[in-house]
Amino acid sequence: MKEMKWEKIAILLIDDDARQAEEMKRFLVRQEEVRRVDCACCVREAAEYCALEAYDIAVLDLIMPGEDGFSFLEHTAGQKAPGSIVVSAVSSEDVIRKAFSKGAKYYMVKPFQKEILYRRIWDVLRLCSGEEAQAEAAGGAGMEQRITELFLRMGVPPHLKGYQYLKEAVKLTLADRMIIYSITKELYPKIAAAFGVTTTKVELAIRHTVEVMYDRDGMRRMKEALGLPADAHSQKPTNGELIALIADWILSGTNE
Repeated sequence: MKEMKWEKIAILLIDDDARQAEEMKRFLVRQEEVRRVDCACCVREAAEYCALEAYDIAVLDLIMPGEDGFSFLEHTAGQKAPGSIVVSAVSSEDVIRKAFSKGAKYYMVKPFQKEILYRRIWDVLRLCSGEEAQAEAAGGAGMEQRITELFLRMGVPPHLKGYQYLKEAVKLTLADRMIIYSITKELYPKIAAAFGVTTTKVELAIRHTVEVMYDRDGMRRMKEALGLPADAHSQKPTNGELIALIADWILSGTNE
């Protein structure tokens, strides 16, 4: 595992679909870093579990009968609560932003692989512990180098203007995970202001860079660099999807 302070972690799954929750529980309890996994079918039961156990992370479905996932985030606001990952089939930008505004640390759109969820659990734990912020403050140059090395492995053309814009986009996303869900209203304008250009130029330059990269066998190189399975992302990603993939890779602390 990554360099963590936890020896064993406790996870709370909040999902009214008992079958799905049990399936995820069976996967998680097999991980050597996990000491306990409990399943709650509703927000009320989740609150009861939290009163008895100090969970490190809560994975909650957004859509449930009665009180929904937002209710859990509201109930735990201001408390010493576990880091929360919201999962849902809803991919609306407004819904995602609302989840983050209520305290969610990560948002995953269904369907997803169990292994990916487990990786995100540790990403969130790192964020909650402040280790990521400390590492960035102590070694911003190291972060810059990791992005540069990854771009080289992916075949991102360094001579194009979009190269610098893409790098800035990744750094901004690492600093604020919510910004990727407002790419045209916040991310592009911030990059444009930093480089003294228009938001349209930023968007088109990044897209052109992606196009050139993929004309150079970029799909295969991206999958190899990011450790993705061969059958993943068969289509060329959007600007936002590529930025998110790169930021996730950097955040996960992957070395290979």
